[in-house]
Amino acid sequence: MSVTSDGGGGIRAVSRAWQVLRAFGPERMSLTLNELVRETGLPRTTVLRLVETLAGEGLVESGADGRIRVGTSLITFAAFAEAAWTIPAASLARMRALAEETGETVSLYVREGVRRVVIGQAPSPSTLRHVVEPGDSLTMSVGSAAYVLLGLEPAGERRPLIDRIAEESGVDPAAMGAEAEAAAMRGWCVTHGMREAGNSGLAAPVPSPAGGPLARRVVLAVGGPTVRFTEDKIPGFVHAVQRCAEDIARTGLPPALY
Repeated sequence: MSVTSDGGGGIRAVSRAWQVLRAFGPERMSLTLNELVRETGLPRTTVLRLVETLAGEGLVESGADGRIRVGTSLITFAAFAEAAWTIPAASLARMRALAEETGETVSLYVREGVRRVVIGQAPSPSTLRHVVEPGDSLTMSVGSAAYVLLGLEPAGERRPLIDRIAEESGVDPAAMGAEAEAAAMRGWCVTHGMREAGNSGLAAPVPSPAGGPLARRVVLAVGGPTVRFTEDKIPGFVHAVQRCAEDIARTGLPPALY
């Protein structure tokens, strides 16, 4: 299997191998070769070579029934990833307290390229609530957490990043830039119905701990139905989220961020 650039500074073979692994999930524990071709959108011969290579490393395996499954080598990676991204108990308890205080779902986000990823969550106590899960990858083109993350970027790096996101998502880069600038100036951001109609979010950055800067910038957000994000509640939400973010900076974040 040849190793070539993907045109964006990466290695195409690695990206394609990751496409194969991402085709599996809780509802797709095993797949046929044809299903892998359909899920990845890659040529059949390419998928076949990738499966053979991944099987050689123990990352996938072929059963007697001809179906392909994730391999035992992923057990080690899964255990390591869980340890690296586990939120300290005291910080998780603080997030749960914020969920009880505001009545909304509390989430921690980091930027991963042109996406934002949920690295931790405390669900709302309400049955009608904002639903995201740790590991979910969401757009950076809209939403309070996205704008705060963008606002944390150095001015010289923010514009090129916004242009990349806008090109991929088809949104107005000027509007994104204005929202990010406003979030940077205020130190928080609230949005309504941007990512999903009827859903609102309010986000603020988590300060760097006293011991030194974090490896990535982290944002704390609350999200829920717009009907509960009324103007009279916003100041209280801002205060509660910022206070919680300061506490989490002291109680700790996942080890992978240091």
